[in-house]
Amino acid sequence: MSSHASIPSRPHRACRAGAAFALAGVLAMMNATAARAAKPAPPLDPSAPMEEVATSTAATWDRVVVLPDGRIIAEAPAWTGVKQGGLVILDSAKQPHPYPDAAWNDPATPEGQRLTAPTDIQLQDDGTLWVLDSGIAADGTRGQPKVVRIDTRTAQVTATWNIDAAALRPDSRLAAMRVGNGHAYIGDEGVPAIIVADLDGHAQRRLMEHNPALTAGRPIIGPDGRVMKNAAGHTAIVNVSQMAISPDEKWLYFEPLSGPIYKLGTDVLIDPKVTPIELEDSPTLWYKSPPYGGIAVGPDGTLYLNDVSTSSIFRLTPGRIYQRIVTDARLQWPAGSHVTPQGMLYVPAAQLDRTPALNGGQMQVTWPVHVYRINVAALPEAKF
Repeated sequence: MSSHASIPSRPHRACRAGAAFALAGVLAMMNATAARAAKPAPPLDPSAPMEEVATSTAATWDRVVVLPDGRIIAEAPAWTGVKQGGLVILDSAKQPHPYPDAAWNDPATPEGQRLTAPTDIQLQDDGTLWVLDSGIAADGTRGQPKVVRIDTRTAQVTATWNIDAAALRPDSRLAAMRVGNGHAYIGDEGVPAIIVADLDGHAQRRLMEHNPALTAGRPIIGPDGRVMKNAAGHTAIVNVSQMAISPDEKWLYFEPLSGPIYKLGTDVLIDPKVTPIELEDSPTLWYKSPPYGGIAVGPDGTLYLNDVSTSSIFRLTPGRIYQRIVTDARLQWPAGSHVTPQGMLYVPAAQLDRTPALNGGQMQVTWPVHVYRINVAALPEAKF
């Protein structure tokens, strides 16, 4: 490009840079303000009561959703090293069965018609279940990552979307996903980025690679202040791995496992006209949080945040009041939760800190693994 000022049809590079820095400054101030704006409230006293609703002696369930009839669908990650099915549904006796059926969980089924390694699930109000399959088997074998749509009313897979090779990197590991506005927002934990997949037009874009909001910047502190170690005994690094989307589908919340939590407008992500520099500076630091094993959103937009370091659950209201609602030793690594339309919060205590990938290569899960229920609709109003 010519540097002559006499070319009026193109903005000068210095002008564009100045505008970019000005935009970055404004966004930085907004982010700083947002980070300070949450108002801490005294913890609930007594803590919210928890009810055990399911247990497993064979699977480290780390994500759950609940159907209108009360049946629980649970996901067990392949990377934990536990021999287990990837996706199950619990019957009325709380016994697990492969979901949506045995063939979709059978390693002998052709890859395009099975779930190799589910890593995230999302249930929408119309009964649609979205499943993110990383394609990375328990032995590390890499296959085709994909998004799978299931109609829970019929337990039938209605569509699949393969993630394009162009949207991936050799070390990609897809770990989190939320769907809204006809798009899937997918977190790449292996090489931090967000992949936005248009579920109608099938276009896919890889955005914000190595953005600080997606990248682990500190150790993961687990129970008793212990730093999580990977299988090789080094400090475990887990980039963007938790996501939630607001009820109106306008806001995406996400965090690396170590925290903190960020917020980003979905309109920014789906607009191809938004420039890379605008995307780079768009995430808002929503709360300087500890490590969260799960983020769930209630019908009113309240965030429920599972603190793995203290076996606690916090809520962050739309009015940005931050309050601990329960601390309980039974919540050994509270993981991916689900809030029903009636305000029942389901939380798996996944014990992921006792699996090899976060425990220096040692398997020390204490069976059974539990799922608990909390009636958050009945909790008193958060006040500070």
